[in-house]
Formats: sequence, C-alpha cells, structure tokens
Amino acid sequence: MDERQQLEQAIKAQESLRGMLDDTIIEAAIVTLKEKLAALGHAPQQQRKLATILFMDMVGSTALIQHLDPEEQMVIIDPVLSRLAAKITEHGGHISRFQGDGFKAVFGLPVARENDPEQAIRAGLEIQSEATLIAEELKQEHGLPSFQVRVGIATGWVFSGGKTEGEDTVNGQPVNLAARLEAAAQPGTVLISYDCFKHVRGIFDFEPLEPIRAKGFSEPIPVYWVLCAKKRPYYRGMRGVEGVETKMVGREIEFQQLQNSLMDVIELGEMQMRTVVGEAGLGKSRMLYEFENWVDLLPEKVWLFKGRARLETQGMPYSLLRDLFANQFDIQDNDSAQTVRDKLMTGFGAEFGEDASSEKKVHYIGHLLGYNFPDSPHLTEFLEHPGLLREQAIFYLSEYIHHIAKKSPVMVLLEDLHWADEASLDALNQLSMELITQPVFVLATSRHTLLERRPHWGEGQDFHQLIFFKPLSKRESRRLVAEVLQHVEDVSESLIEL
Repeated sequence: MDERQQLEQAIKAQESLRGMLDDTIIEAAIVTLKEKLAALGHAPQQQRKLATILFMDMVGSTALIQHLDPEEQMVIIDPVLSRLAAKITEHGGHISRFQGDGFKAVFGLPVARENDPEQAIRAGLEIQSEATLIAEELKQEHGLPSFQVRVGIATGWVFSGGKTEGEDTVNGQPVNLAARLEAAAQPGTVLISYDCFKHVRGIFDFEPLEPIRAKGFSEPIPVYWVLCAKKRPYYRGMRGVEGVETKMVGREIEFQQLQNSLMDVIELGEMQMRTVVGEAGLGKSRMLYEFENWVDLLPEKVWLFKGRARLETQGMPYSLLRDLFANQFDIQDNDSAQTVRDKLMTGFGAEFGEDASSEKKVHYIGHLLGYNFPDSPHLTEFLEHPGLLREQAIFYLSEYIHHIAKKSPVMVLLEDLHWADEASLDALNQLSMELITQPVFVLATSRHTLLERRPHWGEGQDFHQLIFFKPLSKRESRRLVAEVLQHVEDVSESLIEL
C-alpha cells in the first residue's frame, strides 16, 4: 500500500468515528490528513452542495448477538443491513458507507432533486417498518430479543467530492448533525433537523421535541420526531416567512388576465385554459392561492378540482389525473381497494346514476387512474386492447365533466405541470378538445422545462394561452421586501438591497 492509499484509508477511518468522538477532533485529523494528501499533488476537488444525510444504527446490537459466534453474526447482520439499505436506493439515495451495524446514506449527490428531504424521510419510515418485520423474524428463527433501529436525518450544505471516497464524499455540519440525531433518537423512531423539517412540514405529521445538546454545537438543536406521512399531502413549498401575511406584489396584470378569462368562461359558456410559466420562486403558487381565494368570493358557484404533479410520479401513467380525482373524492393513500372503489362509485355515480351503465363507466375510469378492479366484468374484453380502453375511459371522463358543467362552471387548478406524466398531458389535451364548448376553466402552473418537453404546448388552440412570469422589477422587489419585513423596525438599506 503506497502513501496515498494509506492516507485515504486513514481519512476513511476518521470518518467512521463520527458519533463516537468529538467532531472537532475528527475534523482536525481529517484536515491534517488531507493536507498531506494535497502535498502529493492530488488534492481532492470538493464542491459545496445541498444534500440530505441519513444515519441508521441498530440498537444494542452487541447485546443482541453476543451469544452467537462470528460466523453466525455475519449470517444474520449482513442480510439485515442489506434489507434496510434497500429502502435507501428505492427512494433515490445511496449508501455512502456501512459502519459496523449501521450506515450513512446521502440524498442529493451527485444529482440533487427538490424532494430529496422528503424521500430521505420516506426511506427512514420504511426502514422502521422493515425493522419491525425483521424483529419478528429474528425472534421466531433465532430466538433473538427485541430488534430496533434508530434513524437521524439532516439537510444542509455539505462539501462533496474528492478521491478518498469518490463522488459521494460528504463533510460538513449536516453530516455531524445527522449522526447526533441518530444517537439521540429513541429506538424505533426517525428524528430530523429543523432545516430538513422546513422542506417537508406539509407532507408528514411531526411532534416537536425538546431541543437537544450535542457535541460540536454551541446552541441547543431543534429536533422533530416524524410520526407518519400525511394521508393526502398538498404542500406548496417553502415560501415567505412563517407568521407574516404579505400582499401579492407585482402580478396585478397577470392576475387581471386570469380574472377576465374565468369571467369569459362563466358568461360565454366556453372553455378557456391558461398555463402560467415561470421559474421557481417567481410567485406561481402564490398566484394560485390568491386566485382560488378570489373565486371563493364570487357570487357564482364554481366547481373546483385541484391536482398537483410530482417528480416521483412522473413515470406513472395518468398520475396527475389520479391526484386530481383522489383530491376530489377524498381517496386516501392508505384506503383499502374496496374503499377506493366505493368512493369512485359514489363520486362519479352522483353524475352517471346508479344503473349498470354507470358502474361500467366508473370501472373504466378507475382502471385508467391506476386503481384495481380485478373482478370487473366490464373490463375483461378490453384488457387486451389498452388503446381502446383508454379512449373509452377519457370519453367517460369528459361525459362526467359535461354533467357537472351543466349545473355550474368548472375550474381545474393544476400545479407543477412540468412534472406531469406524458399520459396525463395527452389526456389533458384530449379532454380540452372534448370540452371546448363547455364552461370549463383550466389554470395550470409550470416551469420552462415543460416547454422543453412539449415545445408546442398550447399552440393551435385558440382557447389556450401561455402567461409568462418574469422576475420582479427592482421597485417591485423593494415592495416585496417591505411586506416580508413589515414587523422589523429600522431595516437597513443594505439589507433591503441584499
């Protein structure tokens, strides 16, 4: 082993001691070793990146397997670690290092996704569920006592890269914090940092805990116990300052356009569609929020449907349509198959009626949306002809909206269309053409990446217009800053400019 390899092995050894030794000691040793490595002419190239770090550790593993010989220990522990680590890869993360009876995992490297914190937490919750199954198996097969694991998760800026571990080398405070959270977590729980919590607070149920003190951190650390995923999350993302209500700034013209478009639908009885296009942070979600509030105050009754595309379901056909009607009929992610079928029958049946024809239509639509109808006599002849089934299901969907639109105008709000699956986008176009003479208003928001996938989105459709959001002007930006900092006295000019 040459000097370079020895230094790289020494750095790995120091990293494996996180959680056991003070971070200042570890960091000092690593810095010294990296300086020696750099002196050899091959300094690791590091980049600063936003990532989510997950630490998992078995509780009391020494006592658990102390009566087993080393070979038996390996036969038991290695498969257990593999099963738990599989939950990491299923949610887009990867194992950075196995550390004895646990591991360190990274979400966001080398490629970051906006929902990395969410996926890390989902992986953590599934690790706990899998650990419960493993505990029962170990008890029955090996007579081992209670098996439990702890999970700690932190999000923040880390330094990545370098040749000591490859592309997924990560150093920085979030790594240390995740290790501390794992150590502080109660057996069978997932503990997360505040910075992680900010990204996912509308997606999971939490219990805030007393701040903890940890080595390497001068102040107590706010921590949150993740209880479970919400049944029907609908979270617009981190925007603004919590507890501060602000006015919408700089979008008066666009807002007026949308108001006029909806009034045309109500008065003329013809379909209109608007796609608001702009990059993240330009106020698209705020526009939807304000527009929905404005519609609530109209004297006319408007039927409202809401759906949102998600990055993790982009590869699932008709997932956007499924989200739309799951919201409408209060279909929960944990509903049984029979409960889902009952809710679909109740929701669609209110317009189709209760005869055999109604049941057939609901089964077609439900199958299109990805729900299970294993014994349906209506689907048997079409299961081998998916194209025909699709066409018929979309026709029945348009018929359903026709029924509703006869009573009152219909408004459909679709968020994050840039993440919509291709099948839903095709269906949306087809439904629009079917409903062109009906009082239906579709308002969607998207980033420019939709137009990279669909450069002709909305072209050739007189009822469909794109509205492009540009960054606020300097004057509008100052107004927005004043709104956000309305409770702060003596705001400095340098802060406003920043």
